[in-house]
Amino acid sequence: MTRPPDVPGSTRWPTATLGPIARARVLAASIPGAAWVEGTLDGPYAATWAFVRDLERSVPAFDTQVRRLWVAGRWTDDGAERLRIRATSMGVTVPFEARLEDGYCLMQARARLYLVVMAAEPDVDEARTRFLHLEAVPLPGTRVMRRYLARVVRSDFANLSRIVARGV
Repeated sequence: MTRPPDVPGSTRWPTATLGPIARARVLAASIPGAAWVEGTLDGPYAATWAFVRDLERSVPAFDTQVRRLWVAGRWTDDGAERLRIRATSMGVTVPFEARLEDGYCLMQARARLYLVVMAAEPDVDEARTRFLHLEAVPLPGTRVMRRYLARVVRSDFANLSRIVARGV
């Protein structure tokens, strides 16, 4: 569908967009059992995000529960890179669909079993990166898992922070 031409005297509606971290915050607030950590990493955005978006390398490096992650398929859709991935955790391999954009990664397991969001933006101090990491089981009745997930995301964030501070 094409946009109709501007008509003199007509109202032009403003366009509202959210940055990667604001999008992640909206998801965090909308999922009752979600746990997330937001903070600043001691590394520049370009290098930090390049490392994070290399999911096969980064996720097993900072997420102690993920032993291995590999990309089984890759394509572009709706202006984003889409990935079909497999992650091995606690001896079980789980398939995920991922959406990767600049500063934003959403990974969802099949059947909405698990959700992971990573969002990043340059900090005011350009040598640093604002980062939000979220994990959730977005199914009814899973709010009881929030305390466990909170420990997981805090640990992941601390590990990622150490890796980024050493230089990625």
